[in-house]
Amino acid sequence: MTTPMNSTEADDYVLGTHDAEILRLGLQHRLWSAQTFAFWERAGIGPGKTVLDLGCGPGYTSMDLAGLVAPGGRVVAVDAAERFIDHLKQRQAALGLTNIEPHVMDAQKLEVAPDSVDIVYSRWVLCFVSAPELVVEGIAKVLRPGGVLAVHEYANYATQTLAPESAAFQRVVEAIIKSWRQRGGDPDIGLRLPAMMMKHGLRVESIQPLHRIARPSSPLWLWPTTFLRSFVPTLVAGGLLSEADRQAFERDWSACSNNETAFYWAPPVMEIIARKP
Repeated sequence: MTTPMNSTEADDYVLGTHDAEILRLGLQHRLWSAQTFAFWERAGIGPGKTVLDLGCGPGYTSMDLAGLVAPGGRVVAVDAAERFIDHLKQRQAALGLTNIEPHVMDAQKLEVAPDSVDIVYSRWVLCFVSAPELVVEGIAKVLRPGGVLAVHEYANYATQTLAPESAAFQRVVEAIIKSWRQRGGDPDIGLRLPAMMMKHGLRVESIQPLHRIARPSSPLWLWPTTFLRSFVPTLVAGGLLSEADRQAFERDWSACSNNETAFYWAPPVMEIIARKP
């Protein structure tokens, strides 16, 4: 669960680019690291490769990728939020990582040399932009022949579930989806991506589902908890939920957090690997 991207830096992320959100994104990255590293291995990321980290955020993926492509490889890290790129540059300098090239850049207007990248990795980026096909078209141009696009994206977002069932939780999910679409995003973009990839000359090699369930006793429970408790007040402020809805959600989520039989079934994520002939 990341937050929608908009056209200006101040509104790039609904939850902002402040320190608390940078920390939340770090937690999110760690909680998804096992699945991400396994996916990177299947995509062929390794020493000597040039990887475009598309929508890199504060750079947690970029720093991990920098280690995987060394020696001889490099990471081109791009994000629309200047503050996130500044954070990456600071961490890069502190760690002495010389093979990351951070850039403030709109994913829909890639300014990367054609045929210069071996692998493009993107997680929860295409679902938030207003013109995802422009992103795919740009990616197809920057990939070298034989290059790979590896994508983690949502599909069937509305199917996420809290058990025991909660009407208040479902209202929150519906409000999130409405907010998402109002900003031009598509929470089910994964269903449309294979056709977009093929249209722009990429051959889809693999489509796999990724399902995860969090229980209150598991670290993954922190992922929806931190996101929802940050974002639900924004939905109230935007008129998409009432204060009564927020309070009902808080009661139900707190009750589930203290119920060892409860669980959260995350929205499905599609793992797609496509190759440029």
